[in-house]
Amino acid sequence: MSKSKVAGVLATLALGMMGTQVAIADQTLTLPFRDVMAMPEAQNRLSPAVTLYFGDQLYPTASSQQGGFYFTERSSRVLKNVQSVCRRTALASLLDLQNRANELGSNAVTNISSYYNQHTIQGENYQCNVGTFTASVTLKGNMAIINNQ
Repeated sequence: MSKSKVAGVLATLALGMMGTQVAIADQTLTLPFRDVMAMPEAQNRLSPAVTLYFGDQLYPTASSQQGGFYFTERSSRVLKNVQSVCRRTALASLLDLQNRANELGSNAVTNISSYYNQHTIQGENYQCNVGTFTASVTLKGNMAIINNQ
């Protein structure tokens, strides 16, 4: 077999293997918000002035509410523990929600849910999309003013 044919076969094998690695690396993890909230970094960085209410968690009556705010955060996952990257990425998205609440004069974010692939996932968990090089988390929530806080 000539050198050019060997090189062609090796290139084809390498491309096939790369495709397999990408397919294996692309996954969606469902993880609990409680693990994000338990992180020391979350306790240091999240503002107590803006209360977070997840999914259908009950909250006091809001005097005003604005809905439909989405934030997507992406983080590098190269050489990092996937679940750790997902937690840090979810924290960044929660911080985005709190910052937006501050900008609007709100003191709470309600109905926080994960939003992935045009589907809302409500409850105690969020979804983290993990690719070969990045992890991403999209969260959505409503900005609210709650007078009884």
